[in-house]
Amino acid sequence: MFDEMDEVAQDYDQRIREARESSGMSQEDLARKLNEKASLIRKLERGDTLPTDEIQKKLERELGISLSEGGSSEETEWSSGSSQGSYTLGDVVERKD
Repeated sequence: MFDEMDEVAQDYDQRIREARESSGMSQEDLARKLNEKASLIRKLERGDTLPTDEIQKKLERELGISLSEGGSSEETEWSSGSSQGSYTLGDVVERKD
């Protein structure tokens, strides 16, 4: 189920701000077009809050941008080094350094 989900991009706040500014809209203008509060737009552009799925879709449609990074498209095969056939946490965790 979660394999098909897209993640919100880490730089979503910059993407929103740059797209809004390049289209010549103020935060209030964008909020009006989306039928949302300007305070929400400010929080999104500061990175204080993540957009809900609904808000993300509205922003992407209005600004013509993508706020998703997308899930991993490669399938990961898990193989345990254990001869007993059980997995440990080290077998399934991928570090993000």
